[in-house]
Amino acid sequence: MSDRRILEDVTVLDFTRVIAGPYCTRMLADMGANVIKIDAIPESDGPTRTSGSAGNNMGKRSITLDLKHPEGSQIARELVGRADVLVENFSPGVMDRLGLGFDDLKANHPQLIFASISGFGQSGSYAHRRAYGATAHAEAGWLWVQQQASWAGQPFAPGVTIADMAAGLSCFSGILAALYDRESTGLGQRVDVSLMDAQLSLLNEIAAAPLNGGGVDDWEPFRHPVHAAKDGHLMINIGSDHNWGRIAGGLGHPETPMPEIVEEANALVGSWVGELTAAEAAAGLESAGAPYGVSRSMPDAVKHPYFTERGMIVETDDPLDGSLRAINTPITFSNAGRGPTFGPPLAGGNTRLILRDLGRSDAEIDALIVSGAASEQLAPHS
Repeated sequence: MSDRRILEDVTVLDFTRVIAGPYCTRMLADMGANVIKIDAIPESDGPTRTSGSAGNNMGKRSITLDLKHPEGSQIARELVGRADVLVENFSPGVMDRLGLGFDDLKANHPQLIFASISGFGQSGSYAHRRAYGATAHAEAGWLWVQQQASWAGQPFAPGVTIADMAAGLSCFSGILAALYDRESTGLGQRVDVSLMDAQLSLLNEIAAAPLNGGGVDDWEPFRHPVHAAKDGHLMINIGSDHNWGRIAGGLGHPETPMPEIVEEANALVGSWVGELTAAEAAAGLESAGAPYGVSRSMPDAVKHPYFTERGMIVETDDPLDGSLRAINTPITFSNAGRGPTFGPPLAGGNTRLILRDLGRSDAEIDALIVSGAASEQLAPHS
């Protein structure tokens, strides 16, 4: 595999926080983009990481600026002049008030791709609403889907913020499409992604019934049973008659015909699994070529040898803990590399280096820091 990175000539200004934005820009960094994180000046004196989780900020550099300070705002504008992509996930209107909105920048930077992630989009009567992933989980139907699938008496919060991850992926895809489009048009554009839209897009199969005249009872959730073995659990999706022979044979009952009623077929499989340990059931299904999945805790899942073979677990340096392991971008290429080449920065950990790249002398940088326009932070062990 080549060490070349597909986005190695692309510079990204990252104004993002929390989850969706940092997740999007981490993938851009994994593909080689030069991602410069614009962080707020930390309020505390102790070591402060860049905004978002450490794992979502691998491969980025950070500069801390006061964007309300005239000189801090000027530095941000200079960085825009060198950027191909700007990504932000402030509430709509914040970047405009800072003088860094799309309409403020597009005249002087017509090739800039300006990507925004928000709760309810950049326009319309709901754009003003503040939102987190949980907001979209509720209002775009995800909580109801979970409730139906689990026969629960009331909606319940998921264990992970699906809306944020979906929005980050959607924004990442939109940026790549806009970069491709710029090759032919020579122009950048705005990419507008909302948590609500991204969450609903994941539910397109489920939304088909109500969109076409159906009601609450016209959707049958995917309730694949979880079968209890002697010491664990397995998911076994019969799917069709074609798989039955493999499943029955793999569980030690090769001549058993498949019951016509789905519930009876699943109950029969469950009784067979209950006679075995999870390892025994998995070994039999594996030898028969049947589809199955052994339920693993998250600590066990990340130790799965499959993920090691696929390069899905990466490790980099870390300014606070020495090293950091995290999940890799799940896209592999035959002629390009992926993944972070260095660890997550502290907020302002690269301020001096970035300002030197803009032509500032050390004396000028010191003056900017004294004025409060910028700050820097060194790793504790440096």
